[in-house]
Amino acid sequence: MSGSGEDRVETVIDTNVLEDIRDLMEDDFPDLVRRFLADSSDLLAQLDQGIARGDADSVHHAAHTLKSSSAALGALTLSDRAKHLEALGRSGVLAGAEAEAAAARVQFERAKEALERHLEEGSLP
Repeated sequence: MSGSGEDRVETVIDTNVLEDIRDLMEDDFPDLVRRFLADSSDLLAQLDQGIARGDADSVHHAAHTLKSSSAALGALTLSDRAKHLEALGRSGVLAGAEAEAAAARVQFERAKEALERHLEEGSLP
């Protein structure tokens, strides 16, 4: 990877997954993306709150939902970060969860930018 902005966008969203869901959802696709962005932002806040309280069960559940919804829209790097958080929550040991949540938030912002650009331009990232 050369490190250019275009290369980074390609790693944020798996366009094949996004195309499949767009074809399946058709006219409802923009609403699905907007709902994903809002829900994911809420889930990240829940993760932060769960980590701050030491509530591993809360972290597990929020991360599980984020993992699944991210994968469904092709945000596979975000989904992978959420998978790590889910495993931490399941184990009951939240050591490293704060850093993992921060990394997930970075990936969410990248995915959000790519998805919003797609909605504005009508083309896949």
